[in-house]
Amino acid sequence: MNFNFYGLPEFVSYSILLGISFVLIRQKRETRLQYWLAGWLLILLHASLFMLLPQNFPFDLLARGTLTLAGQVFILAAYYQGPAMINRFQLTWRVGLSGTLNLIFAVASTAYAELRPADYQIGPFYVLTALCAASTLWLAAADNGEPRWHPRLSIALIVLVYALQIWFLHADGLAMASQWLMCWTYLAVAYFFLRQTQKLTMGVVFIALSFILWGLVFPVYSLFMLYAPAISAHIESEVWNLPKFLAAASMILVLLEERVVSATHLATHDELTGLPNRRLYGDRFDQALARATRDGSGFGFLVIDLNRFKLVNDTLGHQAGDDVLKAVSDRFRAVLRDTDTLARTGGDEFTAILDSILSLADAQAVGDALCKSLEAPIMLAGGPYRASASVGASIYPDDGLTQMHLHAVADERMYVGKEQQRIESAHQQGWVIGDPNQV
Repeated sequence: MNFNFYGLPEFVSYSILLGISFVLIRQKRETRLQYWLAGWLLILLHASLFMLLPQNFPFDLLARGTLTLAGQVFILAAYYQGPAMINRFQLTWRVGLSGTLNLIFAVASTAYAELRPADYQIGPFYVLTALCAASTLWLAAADNGEPRWHPRLSIALIVLVYALQIWFLHADGLAMASQWLMCWTYLAVAYFFLRQTQKLTMGVVFIALSFILWGLVFPVYSLFMLYAPAISAHIESEVWNLPKFLAAASMILVLLEERVVSATHLATHDELTGLPNRRLYGDRFDQALARATRDGSGFGFLVIDLNRFKLVNDTLGHQAGDDVLKAVSDRFRAVLRDTDTLARTGGDEFTAILDSILSLADAQAVGDALCKSLEAPIMLAGGPYRASASVGASIYPDDGLTQMHLHAVADERMYVGKEQQRIESAHQQGWVIGDPNQV
């Protein structure tokens, strides 16, 4: 068998990307990485067709099919770059229906690429285009993305791309309509990737630009073939494949960027709750101290301890304990301001730095609000659980000038409050005073 070694660099680059993606998926199973991996596997299959099959093999249908299917999978991967606003099953089902209809159009139109519209009836392709548009609009109708204009923009773009597809079908026949379908499929990958990505980085810009160029290759190639065949004959196939190389390299860059950001985040944040850990909390305290010293102001300091948390782990299991900690941290975050700092500094201990809080009464009011946020039960796998907390407060500079002094004062006040709660509960329910596990 004669191998086409011109496709070897493309095959190698995709293989490297797949290897990196596979390693990352094993470390952190994410839906988006799984879809990216599936899409690049299809592109690797597409590259393999050109490298392994003889040049006289009629692989146009296989090549167009793998490219179309890969584009649909890439759209799913790009959508999952951010918080999914559609139920996963619903999203997969609707994308699957839309993608299948588009795949049928791409493959069927390629089968008749040598024919002209005047040579046969193309009515069924108009019907198929309408079905593709309806299924894609059905998909967009389920999108609840933020900001609210995102779904409306998606619907407007869908109407535009299918209107153009019908126009190409009427004006230039199936070949150009099929190329346009391939074009907007990869443009849609760039659109969703930019829309869903939380932070714009160099890798994100490169990969979006790569998919835009990848999509534009299809109609530009056809236009050159139709109107400038002499020029097209002198353009090497590697030129048309360049956007694929750029997309593969950009994907590797994005994955590496994410690993660096993730490693940096884990170094300064609690892995379970996502809150600042002791290291970042110490930096935030130093910043608050420097700001208060410079402005001649102060700040509040809270120590929060969950009551009876040990019983959760002992009776319901550590997974339930983790769920409680995550739910509690979410509720605390909702109470505090963006300028405040909430950190997890122990197993069931949280610490808060309250910006511009100058009196002990104000700090205690914030502590009361944190405790009140736990009144609604937390839903666990074993049923509802009611959490509670004890809070101690201190004020800089009234109660101390260092982190150690402020923490000691707040900790002492917290234990006084905890003891008071224990005594009140004992009187109300007839418990034996002196048992430390009761509160």
